[in-house]
Amino acid sequence: MTAQISTYGFKNVQATLDGQPVTGFFDGGEVVVVAPINNRSNLLVGADGSAIHSVSADRSMTITLRLKHTSPTHRLLTQKLRNMESRGGNARTFPFDVQDTTSGEGGSAEQCMIQSPPGQSNATDATVREWVLVTGTWIT
Repeated sequence: MTAQISTYGFKNVQATLDGQPVTGFFDGGEVVVVAPINNRSNLLVGADGSAIHSVSADRSMTITLRLKHTSPTHRLLTQKLRNMESRGGNARTFPFDVQDTTSGEGGSAEQCMIQSPPGQSNATDATVREWVLVTGTWIT
């Protein structure tokens, strides 16, 4: 029997931020990372050794985007950060989604905010601009 071979290509991953395609990713590695903020379940073991799992309804996530400094998405996020800081408590959220069109993996969030903007570094070679977004509800 012949073993099945599967392939992966980042060109099959599509992401949008506030309706705009995310473009200008940095080189290599993990350029889009969606990660839970909290555990989905917690184990409690009683004094008698019996165990119970508490399952959380928490679907909050951080979304990390690693971009080039010339990326149109970097410019868009820089503008959103300025708007967020000037509006304070009236800052507007924005949607984000990512989908691997080959595997069907991915998800979306309707209400994202910028948690951490990138630092600035200038060197001999181009340096990454890492943005961290946060959402209270990630839908898969």
